Amino acid sequence: MTFGYGLGCIAERSEACAQNVKTRLLLLQGEWFLDLNAGVPWLQKILIKPARVLLANTIIRRRIATTPDVAEIVSYESNFASESRKLTVSVTVRTVYGDVVDIKVSK
Repeated sequence: MTFGYGLGCIAERSEACAQNVKTRLLLLQGEWFLDLNAGVPWLQKILIKPARVLLANTIIRRRIATTPDVAEIVSYESNFASESRKLTVSVTVRTVYGDVVDIKVSK
């Protein structure tokens, strides 16, 4: 859902799918009190020392692929900046609606 423009601001179809992917990637594991296993283990497994970029990519790709309305991951790229411990993910997904959407997430 987007805010500020009345009823016409509800995300639908591919836009809603992209928003769902981004929301699922930004959810920290343990953050949602109804399911402490939900979310991405950013603090538990990804942004730890030493960095395990291959494990991070596997976890993130699985999270994206299991998002409702994602038909396939078209392209995936990640960049880990070791000095700032920041991981940036750029992904292009094809939705079940046939559209292709680009999503970028940094954590």
